[in-house]
Amino acid sequence: MNKKSILLVDDEENILTSLSWALEKNNFTVTTAANGQEAIDCLRTTRYDLVITDLLMPKIDGIGVLEQAKDRYPDISVIILTGYGDIGSAVKTLQMGADDYLQKPCDVDDLLYKAKRSFEKQDLTAKLQIQNIQLKNEIGARKTVEMRLQESQANLERQVADRTAELSHTVDELEIALKTLQTREKELQEKNRELNDINTTLSIILKRREKEHNEIRQEIAEKTVGMVLPLLKKAQNQATGTTKDYMETAQANLLEAFSKHSHDSVLTNAKLAPRELQIIHYIRQNKSTKEIADLLSLSVRTVESYRENIRKKLRITNQKKSLKKFITSLL
Repeated sequence: MNKKSILLVDDEENILTSLSWALEKNNFTVTTAANGQEAIDCLRTTRYDLVITDLLMPKIDGIGVLEQAKDRYPDISVIILTGYGDIGSAVKTLQMGADDYLQKPCDVDDLLYKAKRSFEKQDLTAKLQIQNIQLKNEIGARKTVEMRLQESQANLERQVADRTAELSHTVDELEIALKTLQTREKELQEKNRELNDINTTLSIILKRREKEHNEIRQEIAEKTVGMVLPLLKKAQNQATGTTKDYMETAQANLLEAFSKHSHDSVLTNAKLAPRELQIIHYIRQNKSTKEIADLLSLSVRTVESYRENIRKKLRITNQKKSLKKFITSLL
């Protein structure tokens, strides 16, 4: 721990010597000055922890030393030594910033006590100053944090505002897109209704044509049976042996071929799609898969897929059975 430094000022040599010895004995570093001018010269070059000065001295007195000390070092401690008749002046020095005073001749113990009390006051003042500095720093840091928080909050508010505007713009775009989709959906619904109407019309036409076709087939069947069957029966009556059997078989086949139930009902019950019916039509015309693909602007693989689906709907489980022969047999 550093020794406390004291500037001791007195124009009486014996007092200067005795007090200096007592202070140094108590572990203080002491610098002596025999008058006020020497004290001021010392203060110009050195900062002391405590100044102990006599009040009454020639030329520059203790008040002058006090003023110079406080001008240079406002927080320096000063103790005034005064005679009994100068109590009023000593009180004045307290008003000027002196820490304490002692009457001469002073008691060494009283001087040591007041010196230590001055140092304690200095230490307390220093601690308070440090605490004040720390408090100011803490306040400054808090203000800085508050400013940053305010800046962050302002920045966040700006971001929220920007994001809100962006989302609002996005919502507007979505609303426009939704309206466009709704318009397109209405258009599609209208087209679907048109297609449904067309499909209904086609279905009616197909049913009408099927009815006409069946009527024609029935008419042809009746005429054919009416014309051919009597001839076969007459030939059977005249035939003998194996020929007669052939004639009976021919009559049975004729009746089967022109029965009231059309073989095309197999296609109707299969519920084939229009594209599948188109492919069946071309198969009946002996068109190859490649030719059908070219006619319908489809790939060969797609036509093959249709052919396989037709076999499933017609329940042709035997893979070796020709689709063309099966369809042709329905004529």
